[in-house]
Amino acid sequence: MNKKVIALLIAILIVAVIAGIIFAISNRENNRANNSLSGETINNDVEIGEDGLILINGGTFEMGSPETEMQREEDETQHEVTVSDFYIGRYEVTQSEYEEVIGENPSNFKGENLPVENVSWYDAIEYCNKLSKKEGLTLVYTIDGENVSWDRSANGYRLPTEAEWEYAARAGTTTPFNTETSISDEEANYYGHYPYGIEENYFSQENLETEPCRKYGTI
Repeated sequence: MNKKVIALLIAILIVAVIAGIIFAISNRENNRANNSLSGETINNDVEIGEDGLILINGGTFEMGSPETEMQREEDETQHEVTVSDFYIGRYEVTQSEYEEVIGENPSNFKGENLPVENVSWYDAIEYCNKLSKKEGLTLVYTIDGENVSWDRSANGYRLPTEAEWEYAARAGTTTPFNTETSISDEEANYYGHYPYGIEENYFSQENLETEPCRKYGTI
């Protein structure tokens, strides 16, 4: 998927980063019988737990983007990837949720129910660990300065892998957006006056042929 496409969704899933916090699947499935789920569904087939996480059924998809896609990067070579079932947050982590766990709100655009922003990847994994500790779960990450290791057997919160994130964001589609070839500022939080593909639709005045203006506009 085009990295500039992903950038348009930054305030939703990337800059906030922790918008995609999920449970490690291995133990989540094992503990499911002990965790009461609400049984609520959306779109008739998506299960939402009381913790607000939704189940994404695993599958195989083409990760990356076709060579014909606008604004693609060199590292987006398409390749087949298989992901297992996993749980992911239905909404972004809000500023109030982040502050409750971390004790501060770094966001520039303040609002308790707005997505938290101005957080780094390290901030995000710290949030995951502290939330896991708060809920009595096993910490996923071991942090030693800038060195981070991931305990795949832990049942705490973690960030999605790049493959999991793209799989969830694509929602079965193969186009630049899950809304096909374009997206509006009503569908995603981005600067709508600078839409995807605008550069490719600019024209150069250097190649235009001009003629003298006709008097009073007559031909």
